[in-house]
Amino acid sequence: MAFGGKGFNGMLKERMEICQKLWSAGIKAEFSYKLKPKLPQQFKAAEQGAIPFGIILGEGELAAGKCRIKEMGLPEGHPEKEGVEVEIASLVAELQTRLAEKQQGVISSLAQQLQGTSV
Repeated sequence: MAFGGKGFNGMLKERMEICQKLWSAGIKAEFSYKLKPKLPQQFKAAEQGAIPFGIILGEGELAAGKCRIKEMGLPEGHPEKEGVEVEIASLVAELQTRLAEKQQGVISSLAQQLQGTSV
């Protein structure tokens, strides 16, 4: 995902580079192929596709070598609702950790639901 303000160029090259890093690490990722995608439409598509995390690139963050990891579906008022800023160099490791934690949470939730169920 990408966004920007006045003079925003879409950062297609940068979006492709981020996806390449994620793909190389075995993380499924995709991005809008539009030259200048709009953030609300990207979030809507992510929510409809049950995508757990979005990566937000802003021109300011990018200049500082950073991006944001946004967990989708967090309630209003959650401290990470707007995403967590991370160094692009540590993006893959941070996302892998968050994906593993999310998967473990789903497994734990299912195990609790199945307790007491007989087959």
